[in-house]
Amino acid sequence: MSVLLIDAGNSRIKWQWRDGHAVRAEGAVAHAELTQAGSLFPTECEQVLVASVRDNTELHEYLHAHYGARLHWLAQPVSHHPEFIHCYPQPARLGVDRWLAMLGARCHYSGHLIVADAGTALTVDLMSADNHHEGGFIVPGLQLAQQALFNSTQRVRPYTDEQAEQHLLPGQDTVSCVSAGAYRQQLALVRSVQQDYPQHVLVITGGDGFWLATQLGCEYRPDLVFDGMDSLCAGSFSP
Repeated sequence: MSVLLIDAGNSRIKWQWRDGHAVRAEGAVAHAELTQAGSLFPTECEQVLVASVRDNTELHEYLHAHYGARLHWLAQPVSHHPEFIHCYPQPARLGVDRWLAMLGARCHYSGHLIVADAGTALTVDLMSADNHHEGGFIVPGLQLAQQALFNSTQRVRPYTDEQAEQHLLPGQDTVSCVSAGAYRQQLALVRSVQQDYPQHVLVITGGDGFWLATQLGCEYRPDLVFDGMDSLCAGSFSP
């Protein structure tokens, strides 16, 4: 089946066009640039599945105009899924991106899992070998953590003559102190979860995940959300 998968995140709209699980084309666009994007998405796909973590009326109208009945919108997890047992009393409150990343991780790994998604937020979720969601953690992502300091404090400022660095050494000016602190904070959270759950295999995804995976010596899989969406289209989900 030829399927267009669209991941409408907090920061960007990312997409992949897959045919029989093979990626034929992919891309990304900022939310504000959608209407200027022209014919951004391929038109010949048989099915379109969108996962959206935010209200996206404009995106929904845009896609419905192009694809009509082929469009299926996924704003929350499916409450009853044969390969996922929710721990949330109200499954609809679990972020659809977190749910899909866990489904995507299960496509590649058996056993107990830690699934870390480093994007606008850093989410770290635990999943048992028998597909029970064991809960998780949510903290601000790298950029959001730094912006929170710059926006909420008077003396911690993003000085234009200073530069953020991707390292864990102590900073020697305000901007590098903030960036180094944010990187250490992200790393410390994931390491602490690993230490508490040593039987779980760690897999990392998300736009800021490559650095984190490199530091932790684990596999980086940038397409876990798309893999989870693809698994739904393969037959375990009826939109």
